[in-house]
Amino acid sequence: MHRQYSMAKKLPAMVVALCLIFGLLSWALLSSHASDVSQKTLREKGDLTISQLVELIRGPLFTGDTISIQVALQKVTEDPIILSASVYDIGGQLVAQSKKSFPDTAVATNFSREIALQDTQAGRVLISVDSQPIRQRFNQVVINWLLLWGLFTLLSGYGCYHYADQLSRRLRQLTNRLPGGSDTLGDEVAALELRLQPLLSKGSDESLSDNDYYCSLITATIKNRQRLESQLNRQNLTQLFEKIDYCTLRTLELYGGQRIEGGNGSINFYIRSTQLSKQHLLICLMAVYSLQQLLERLSVELGIDLEIGWALCSDSLPSAPLFRHHEGLDKLKSATGGLAADLEPGVVAIQSREFDIEQLSSIARFLPFRDHCFILQGFPEGRQLLLEKQIQHLVAICL
Repeated sequence: MHRQYSMAKKLPAMVVALCLIFGLLSWALLSSHASDVSQKTLREKGDLTISQLVELIRGPLFTGDTISIQVALQKVTEDPIILSASVYDIGGQLVAQSKKSFPDTAVATNFSREIALQDTQAGRVLISVDSQPIRQRFNQVVINWLLLWGLFTLLSGYGCYHYADQLSRRLRQLTNRLPGGSDTLGDEVAALELRLQPLLSKGSDESLSDNDYYCSLITATIKNRQRLESQLNRQNLTQLFEKIDYCTLRTLELYGGQRIEGGNGSINFYIRSTQLSKQHLLICLMAVYSLQQLLERLSVELGIDLEIGWALCSDSLPSAPLFRHHEGLDKLKSATGGLAADLEPGVVAIQSREFDIEQLSSIARFLPFRDHCFILQGFPEGRQLLLEKQIQHLVAICL
């Protein structure tokens, strides 16, 4: 197995390596660009200077005015980077020259231009330009960037090391608090995963084998499904059911429910808890009421009548073996389906053998329907206000 290093070493090393690669590539690109620009600037400087000088000395050279030529040459060499300027006649003899002393570091670049007047050649001009100041100007830009890059790399490496060291220390503290062997890997994340793996596996197995759930299954039966099929074409009917499914899924996300397969013209979902309680039944009723109101608003928006009866039945279900769990869900589905068939559209009924109507009155208002079965009338004022806010939230998402 390859050696695993600590995060406190790996993260800073990766950051510094990336900075180095970026710096080298950027330096090569910037240096090449600076060299090209300096060469272009040098040529432009030489061409401009010699063009101006040719215009100044063309007339004096034809008239033999050596003094004017000398003055023009001296004026050109006043530029710090112009090392010398010379004028030669047509035979190559030196006519005039202006030359100044220059440091040993100077690098001369020569530019020459023929002098002609009305297609008659009269001589030649030669100037020497010191290229070092121009190159140094652009090289200074590269140096400044390298200094900035070095500072950035230093600060990034230090910041990453400080952060990675703190993260490594916290991960090791967390790992050491978990059960397991004392030997830990160099990689803190790998060590934490190694310690957590048996706990996660064990926890998953125990939840399936040792715990039962108190499950409430809700069935919503569309009582006018056949009439809808006769009134709507296939495309509109499909869009309606897709919209109902979407509203159901968004509501279940809000209340922690799970959708299961329904029958023809019915929607089935369940909400489960680890223990029997009126609070669990309250959450289920809130989910049913929210979805009922959401679908009623959907029917108004689409101009379609939806006649839905809502039935809720609860029981304790074993989580394992799996076939016993599904068998319990099927029994609940049969019970809610039978109850929903006896309900009028828009009615929400709950069947509970654990609580009577007096006990359930603390969470909502009910009317008796039949043995152990009650019809929801409404919620207390404070609970109703909360439900309205949740319904508005669902309407904004779904409609």
